[in-house]
Amino acid sequence: MTIKHGDALDSRLRASRQPAIDWFEHLQRLSDALVLCPTDLATRCELAALLEQLDQHEEALVNWNRVLTSDPNNLPAREGSARCRRRMGRSLQSPS
Repeated sequence: MTIKHGDALDSRLRASRQPAIDWFEHLQRLSDALVLCPTDLATRCELAALLEQLDQHEEALVNWNRVLTSDPNNLPAREGSARCRRRMGRSLQSPS
């Protein structure tokens, strides 16, 4: 099989898109799991952390706050909430 220049470029483009597809699929799986069990704090923390990685700080903060509503002493959620607030330019003391 002969690989042409265009084929190599096409395979690099597919490889560069793969992580985005993986992120999307992972995001969808977590969201689906939370539809079935909205009180699953571990899944909600994982979703919030993924949203942070995707620079979706507002959505991540909503999820961190949902964890803190159920478990106010949850350290990952407290730290995640603080990170999101800082990145969004909000006070660390504000309620939302």
